[in-house]
Amino acid sequence: MREKINELLEIAKKLKEDKLVSDGVNKGSISYRISEDTFLISPSKIPYDSLDEESINIMKTDGSFVRSNAPISRDSYFHLKIYNERKDVLAIIHTHSKYATALCLANKGLPFITYGMKFHCGGPIDIAPFALPNTDKCNDLIIKHLQDRKAVLLQNHGLVCVGDTLIDCYETSEFIESLSESYVHALMIGDVREISLGKEDEYGRV
Repeated sequence: MREKINELLEIAKKLKEDKLVSDGVNKGSISYRISEDTFLISPSKIPYDSLDEESINIMKTDGSFVRSNAPISRDSYFHLKIYNERKDVLAIIHTHSKYATALCLANKGLPFITYGMKFHCGGPIDIAPFALPNTDKCNDLIIKHLQDRKAVLLQNHGLVCVGDTLIDCYETSEFIESLSESYVHALMIGDVREISLGKEDEYGRV
């Protein structure tokens, strides 16, 4: 467990250094599954570069806490929902990065516009309609629009990425932020064409 806590702390600092998160309301949340029914979850109100081992909360998939030394993030409950619905997911990163959030504010998903999305995202990124955070409706919409892919945008909120490891989630969040920046700029120039794949190769799924 300590190894995974250290990995979470390292990724938190990397997210901050690379400006994918900032302090306060733009911090987001990070979690890491450590067993079938238990996961680490970052707390609320503590800057990522001030996190330590004791400030990482530990939550069970039944909604209870093994350890909650630090303020509990409201995001804990959509992390919980994803882990319960997606048994393949082992890590989650939620950010409010600038360009991905710009798409969320404009209520725009990220269409299949570069071939790299096939590998980094599993296809186009849907946008889940707005619902109040920490509600069953919000959590259900996240699951519905995440589908079997690696990311989902939340209307008027931010980005959620899932994966096998925190490094995988970080790479997805960085890829989506960079692509979102290009997409926003391209929309200012003119129309953006989506890539059309044959059915046998659609997003890597037969």
